[in-house]
Amino acid sequence: MISRGVFVEQIEDSALIAQILDGDRKAFAILVQRYSRYVYAQIARSIRLVDDVEDLVQIVFIKVYENLHQLRKPDRFRPWLHSIIRNAVNSHHRRRAVQLRLEETFYPEPATHAEEEIKHVVRAALHVLSAEHRQVIAHHYFKGYSYAETADLLNLTVETVRGRLRRARLKLKGELHKMSDIQMQTTELDRADMDALKKVIGFVSDDEKRPILQGVCLDTGGRATATNGHIMIIRTLKSLSELAAPIVIGPWSDIQLPEHATLKIAETTAEIQSNGTTLQVPLIEGPYVKYEQVIPQETPTMRVFLSSTLLSHALNLLQDFMEARHPESDMWQYRPRVDLHLSPLTQTITFLTSRDTGYTREDNGKFQYLHDAKDDDSPGGVADWIFQVPLNAKFETPSEDTLRFAVNFAYLKQILHALDFEDSDEITMEFREQGKAIILRTPLNSEWLALLMPLRLKSKD
Repeated sequence: MISRGVFVEQIEDSALIAQILDGDRKAFAILVQRYSRYVYAQIARSIRLVDDVEDLVQIVFIKVYENLHQLRKPDRFRPWLHSIIRNAVNSHHRRRAVQLRLEETFYPEPATHAEEEIKHVVRAALHVLSAEHRQVIAHHYFKGYSYAETADLLNLTVETVRGRLRRARLKLKGELHKMSDIQMQTTELDRADMDALKKVIGFVSDDEKRPILQGVCLDTGGRATATNGHIMIIRTLKSLSELAAPIVIGPWSDIQLPEHATLKIAETTAEIQSNGTTLQVPLIEGPYVKYEQVIPQETPTMRVFLSSTLLSHALNLLQDFMEARHPESDMWQYRPRVDLHLSPLTQTITFLTSRDTGYTREDNGKFQYLHDAKDDDSPGGVADWIFQVPLNAKFETPSEDTLRFAVNFAYLKQILHALDFEDSDEITMEFREQGKAIILRTPLNSEWLALLMPLRLKSKD
């Protein structure tokens, strides 16, 4: 420990470091005070916004605190500190690169390992903040939204966002000396939450080139989100309603979840404990997709309300006309597609498939449907056929024009199951222009929703 009567200025860096490694927090406070101006000046050379500079100063000292034991030559502390500053600044610039296109939104660049270590420390300290302060911290720092984007998503002004971030940082600053006492976040997941988690896991990607999509994002407010780039699901887990900051857990291959469990979130793994058995699932490094930006905000062109019972019956009828009636061939690949004809005039939505529906191939580098092919050779057989199921529905639309969409039948069934549509009386489907995601909602919970990207219609449509 630092003795009385010893002038702080006379203590060598190496001596301070030795005291810090022995658990002396006062020594760390002295080290922070000694180098605060230096760190600030170095960061300010390439970062203009004062708020960002102050953020990075805190991040740098958190990094120092977490990794000081790795410094082999304490007398070389200043060069080591400079390397941490440089890495923090570089990470900041990478994090600020905003991905605006939809494809880039689904496949973001992963964060560095250093950023994830910092986020773990800050995540644990966020519990000292109020809910409104945690919300702006999560959107701005963990999800990577700008001040303006955060303000727009939370229906606040930019100045309000800046003010809340500033007050949150001051509160977090008081937690800096408690970082060594961070414990695992522990939550009890009941049967309903575990069932929801299992259904969300069904939406993760198996693409090893996009590891972030192999995970489930557990977000603030208890939202659980997963996507494979074609479909996306959002459910809420009541047990995680107080989660301070988002984490991404996965991959989930070959993991069988129990009916209820205790979830413990550590620095690099999530532990799922039940009946004396512990499953360990990694935390995936990097920010998750900005799913709030993917959800269309404009008023839908058409909103359709369907009876869950009738829809379930229709899907069961259509199932017999999917893979069983569409054999594969050397020339054509089949994916279970169903066409939707939406008629406000007759108040019906018709689900349709046919002998040739769903067959596609690459022809000289171009995507082609069997309907558009010049040859008449169909893998589905000689006799042509069409099967359709019309359902009565309620429509909200300013137009009486019929709209046509095509969707993956298997994805549609998966979404409806994940939204527990069997337990509700009605399902709502929202349609916009071609190429925009179709949104499905359930009256069971206003926060639950799913996005389904429509398939391309054949060219003559």
